[in-house]
Amino acid sequence: MHYLTRSYRTLLLPLLLACLAVLAGCGAAGSAGDAENTPRSLTHVLSPGEQVAITATDTLKLERVNDSRCRKGAVCVWKGYVSYSFSLINKAGATDIVLSDSMPGGASSASVKHLTFTLLDVDPATPPALDAEQPTYRVKVKITQNALPR
Repeated sequence: MHYLTRSYRTLLLPLLLACLAVLAGCGAAGSAGDAENTPRSLTHVLSPGEQVAITATDTLKLERVNDSRCRKGAVCVWKGYVSYSFSLINKAGATDIVLSDSMPGGASSASVKHLTFTLLDVDPATPPALDAEQPTYRVKVKITQNALPR
């Protein structure tokens, strides 16, 4: 009986190691395939006029902020909204992107080709006082690089 158990160990150990190697190889291949299809995200904070390279060929620039919100202390007929105008610049030219979480018909997220832009945070979050100077706007935007179609 002792001899039989030893024989099984001698046969099973190499077989078990071979199976583990095959499974590890399958897992590695699956991980690499999944990594290609997993979106990559970056977050940037921009002020008007600032730009940032987001890929080897694409640059995002915050062109301007349109703040028509009713200032604190003012009498307004509507509450207004704030929108952010970006340019996505590459060798093909520039594409305009407008993001807003309060503009009628606007959206806080937009996709252009393989990139998705999502408005995360803005500063100032509330309109300034009636007699205050124009604030320095800062916009936090998440840029997700989606997988290219195969």
